[in-house]
Amino acid sequence: MGATIDDVAARSGVSTATVSRVLSGSVPARAATRERVLAAARELDYRPSSIARALKRQETRTLGLLVTDITNPFYPQIVRAVEAAAHERGYGIVLANGGDDAARELEHLDLLIERRVDGIVIVSSRMTRRHAERLHRTAVPVVLVNDTVAGSGLPTVTTAHRRGARLAAEHLIQLGHQRIAHIGAPADQAASGQRRQGVRDAMRRAGLGEPLIAIGDGGVAGGAHAAEALIDSDITGIVAYNDLTAIGALRALRRAGIGVPEAVSVVGFDDIDLAAWTDPPLTTIRQPTEALGRWAVEHVADLLAGHDDGLGISPVLLDPEIVVRDSTSARGTV
Repeated sequence: MGATIDDVAARSGVSTATVSRVLSGSVPARAATRERVLAAARELDYRPSSIARALKRQETRTLGLLVTDITNPFYPQIVRAVEAAAHERGYGIVLANGGDDAARELEHLDLLIERRVDGIVIVSSRMTRRHAERLHRTAVPVVLVNDTVAGSGLPTVTTAHRRGARLAAEHLIQLGHQRIAHIGAPADQAASGQRRQGVRDAMRRAGLGEPLIAIGDGGVAGGAHAAEALIDSDITGIVAYNDLTAIGALRALRRAGIGVPEAVSVVGFDDIDLAAWTDPPLTTIRQPTEALGRWAVEHVADLLAGHDDGLGISPVLLDPEIVVRDSTSARGTV
């Protein structure tokens, strides 16, 4: 059995109340007394009960983080960003994977609240759609990351998806491509409509009309299938919904003997870690994951401190950036 606060008090010759005050730092103690208590705690390898401290302070210094599907490589990057920002502020993270399952999402939400997390960060626009009322009734502050549901009323930070897709299409247009396709995702996928509209914006501004549209599933297999449907369309450029879709398109084009970027240039979206290691390395739109995570944690902390400052009135949009690699080139120059 581990040492108790009574053991530390007996070893250092002070009361348990003094030990508690010294270890919590809540009330200054005389230097000699503080040193005796700390020395006794070290010698006994005493660890204060985090549960007891949480009950006393009405806080656990932990945040819940609920993501849509941890198997998508983009979400571990968000997890990493949120965890780093939380660590800087002295919070731990309890991670929950919704698995894109409505019942499982609610189970995790209830579990996080039962574990007395101080606040919850949700990275799942589908969850907002499915459980909007429940999220508003949650007993702890909730902040949304990369949510695209209009009017959620909850503090939200997201990438400017439409702007990012426009950057991708403008990059291809500047390289001389005019026959451009967009491999999108189903309407229930996060940001699918905004990214599709961003490609349209760029093409219309350039006087190129509408892009060709093929719908994938947001993954590699769907991207490959959609690209196969575009092979006979004389396209020279593809803007993919995300990097997984773009990787599927690269595979399909290679199977068909179509060179990238010699014949078709491909742009992804997200800049997952794998994007730099595809063959060829993928030009993509980088989401500002570090800034997204930092904003979310900072604003959970603000809500816990009672500072809402109009949060939730409208989403905060953060700018993405294009990362140019070898999957794109000027038309006819390779």
